[in-house]
Amino acid sequence: MTRSDLDRLRDAKAYAQDALHNGGGLEAEILAQAKQPLHAVLFDRVLLGEALGKVPGELRALALDIPWKMATDMRNLIVHAYWQIDLDIVAAVLDRELDPLIQRLDELIRRLEREGG
Repeated sequence: MTRSDLDRLRDAKAYAQDALHNGGGLEAEILAQAKQPLHAVLFDRVLLGEALGKVPGELRALALDIPWKMATDMRNLIVHAYWQIDLDIVAAVLDRELDPLIQRLDELIRRLEREGG
């Protein structure tokens, strides 16, 4: 079964929200010691990157301010180079990047829903 582009965007928004719920507000040092929240955040980031990585280019072009490449690059790093994960970067993304991403994804989702998606 395949997911529609709109479903993938909804998935990405949900995983970004989950990441914030699981680790938002935690500093890198805390994440390093709190394995359950850390693993949940990393899993959420993998799924977020996977969902956004499957969105086609013509749809990405409608929202050039969404960091498509950053999301997929972080996913690839977590999956393929896990030993290079920098928890300071993970904490910074949680603190500064996910709220604006959620807002922008929500705008894009609403636009597609209005257009018949």
